[in-house]
Amino acid sequence: MIREEGAKRKADRDGNGMDRSRLDSCMLVFGSRKPCYFRVFNPPPMIRTLLLTGSLVLLASAHAQQVQKCCGTSNSTFLLGNTNYARHSQMIYLPGDLTNATDGPITHLYFRYGSTGQDQGNTMSNFMVRLGLTDETAFANGNEYFTDLDVVYSASSFTIAPGTTGEWLWFSLQTPFLYNTGRTLIVDITFESSTTVNFGTLGTTNNGRKLVSPDLGATTGSVTSSTWQDIGFDIDGTLGLSASGGLDVELWPNPATSTSILRWSGGTPTPSSVDLHDINGRLVRTTRVPTGAQQCEIDVHDLDPGLYLLRWGGTRSARLVVD
Repeated sequence: MIREEGAKRKADRDGNGMDRSRLDSCMLVFGSRKPCYFRVFNPPPMIRTLLLTGSLVLLASAHAQQVQKCCGTSNSTFLLGNTNYARHSQMIYLPGDLTNATDGPITHLYFRYGSTGQDQGNTMSNFMVRLGLTDETAFANGNEYFTDLDVVYSASSFTIAPGTTGEWLWFSLQTPFLYNTGRTLIVDITFESSTTVNFGTLGTTNNGRKLVSPDLGATTGSVTSSTWQDIGFDIDGTLGLSASGGLDVELWPNPATSTSILRWSGGTPTPSSVDLHDINGRLVRTTRVPTGAQQCEIDVHDLDPGLYLLRWGGTRSARLVVD
């Protein structure tokens, strides 16, 4: 196995510039196109600090990462740093790998600062995170990437602020992802260039749970990375909207037995439709919305009890419980 303890690894260049279409800025959700910075979450106190270029936004929270796989001491640059070997990383986390797991929309992802490059932070170009679920417990043939994943975050420029070894760094997903505790979670990260190629994150021994490749278009990856990263994430446990919307929207009743009303303010653009997904991410139904309407009635009378996710407008979402 290749060990990426990092201090001995030379800085490298992004020698494989891919001709990919420009991704939306990570700041699009905040109405800006400046580069995004995220920094350490150090509980307690339970305050998250999201540092944006030119501004400081504080997001209060009642918890740290709710779900996690932790806490290894192996440092690896093969996730958020190295470009010679790992511009595309994919990891799988089985249900038994995670503690405190519950069904629901994932709203934030966490990784742990490693022991190399953490004092510099890192900036990556065309950064993308995709998530998926599978009933498989291993990569096909030991080296095939899972495909048909959901894009939950994309940014033309994405910057990690300097941090301290072992502390958690985090970012909010632009699109929440509906997690099912009974299935394997797939985490896929790609980027084109990296300013701190020895930027490391911590984890445990990789026993076939992680693939890496320098080729963004590759269908197979290498298992030679010695470290399988620690991870954390938050599940939206409220009955309202995900934090990505920031809009005056109501969903009532919730839980619902026959119908639920999604209502938005007059200043909110009317969506053309609202999609309802089940816990496995399958589209259950689509409800059309008349032009200029300020509410939408969601019919759930024939659905099995459980957790569902409403999505509309590209990035808006709400959690709906059916009794």
